[in-house]
Amino acid sequence: MKYTNITAAVVGFTALCVVQPALAQKAKDTLRYPLAEAAAELDPYLVAGGVFSSEWSPAVFDNLVMFDPNKVAFVPMLAKNWSQPTSTTYEFELYDDLKWQDGQILDANDVVYTLNYLIDPSVNLRYKANWNWVASVEKLGPLKVRVTSKLPQPEGLLTLATSTPIFPKHLHEPLADKGDFGKRPIGSGPLRIVKIDKNTGIVAERNINFSPKPQKFAAPIGRITAEPVLDQGTLIAKLLRGDTDLARDLPGDQAVALRDSGRFEFTLSPPALGYSFIGFPTKGSENVKALGDIRVRQAIIKAINRPVVVEAEYGEISKSIGAVEGLCSKEQLGCGYTKMVPAYDLVGAKKLLAEAGYQDGFDVTLSTFPNNITEATAVVGMLRAVGIRANVRTHPVAQRVQLLSQGKVDISYYGWSGGSMFGVTGQLVRHFLSKEYDDPELVKMAETSSTLMDDGERRKAVARLMDYAHDNAYLFPMLPTRVIFTHSKEIKLIATGLRAGQVHPHEFGWK
Repeated sequence: MKYTNITAAVVGFTALCVVQPALAQKAKDTLRYPLAEAAAELDPYLVAGGVFSSEWSPAVFDNLVMFDPNKVAFVPMLAKNWSQPTSTTYEFELYDDLKWQDGQILDANDVVYTLNYLIDPSVNLRYKANWNWVASVEKLGPLKVRVTSKLPQPEGLLTLATSTPIFPKHLHEPLADKGDFGKRPIGSGPLRIVKIDKNTGIVAERNINFSPKPQKFAAPIGRITAEPVLDQGTLIAKLLRGDTDLARDLPGDQAVALRDSGRFEFTLSPPALGYSFIGFPTKGSENVKALGDIRVRQAIIKAINRPVVVEAEYGEISKSIGAVEGLCSKEQLGCGYTKMVPAYDLVGAKKLLAEAGYQDGFDVTLSTFPNNITEATAVVGMLRAVGIRANVRTHPVAQRVQLLSQGKVDISYYGWSGGSMFGVTGQLVRHFLSKEYDDPELVKMAETSSTLMDDGERRKAVARLMDYAHDNAYLFPMLPTRVIFTHSKEIKLIATGLRAGQVHPHEFGWK
């Protein structure tokens, strides 16, 4: 269990609260939804990444199509029909009743404008490479668009379905500073942002112009007020006082303590593609020679009891959560692997260390993000049990690339979104084309896998790549990313089924 001192405080505070059970503002049709990150703007292109953008962007903006992992098929969103006449051509026909949140008509002009903005060489975007494959965009009619790729693109349609929200041309194009759009964002999604402020947060209302689709429904709650609450202790206190209606991602033991108070419930988010993983970047062995020996890397994995790490992270809730077995999910297009993470084997781990000449252990640092500190701390304890004198160092997500390139990461333990899309390109780029592992064969296999158009052939190629990384003990998946929502008894989470990433604010409703 983690944060037991805070859990005791929760129990004590609850016992002292001689008040009526906390009730959400159902009568006012207003959900008070705390923000895990403060932000002054919402623009999934200019301010990409992070919990805030991942949570709120899909509630405000829409893509041309969406991907249904249960059907392993694309489904309508803004486009009601689409086709791929050639290996490099995509054509879309939009619905004829689409409107922006300001009431203006959404048509082909908006789609053409958005995609041309993304591929404009003068536009600087953090993830611009996502659209490097697009050669041209044409308007074929008031509601028809053609997108042409430079070469056959295995995940071209998937990129348009998951990473390419459409912007309103009439509002975005006139802005001299495109950064201003995110301060007054207008989309076509189920929630309309009324106010956004870094200090006071967000006020959002149900978009009356939204056209529901099977994969994205209308907002069940009429109004959401989202105040930044960045400190966990403050968040718990506000929840207990009835000043907020839910808390995102409290540790498992705290969620259980709040539930046991009789005033709250908790709901585990649906399974998602995100996970944590442990890796052994090549430059790490320059600092710690032992890590250059594959037997040592294998010993480290055998020393980790992953179910116990799950319990450390999620407490009682861990009974419904298992460790991750692959670096991609089989529901993702192109995913394949055949070899599982080695089982916990303390004796085997010690034997491998002795064979490698490190029976007396060695010193090493495990680098991790603050959000993964509980998992990493549990892992460090397990490594010490086999004589490896490990310590944890946390650093911000933004420093990861720099520290890796400087060779300042011995062993990595990071949480990751899993690519946030139902295709393996994210895994290929993140794990194998990012220069963390100095292995030309690994890179060649990843590059080859990236070019295959047939899903069956791609899955076989990716399986060979994943198994190769496993055999060389480069990295291994650890825990799934599941979020615990502790909330008033009046609230329910509507989201179900496997999803690419975060739960979104329009996916909560009243009981």
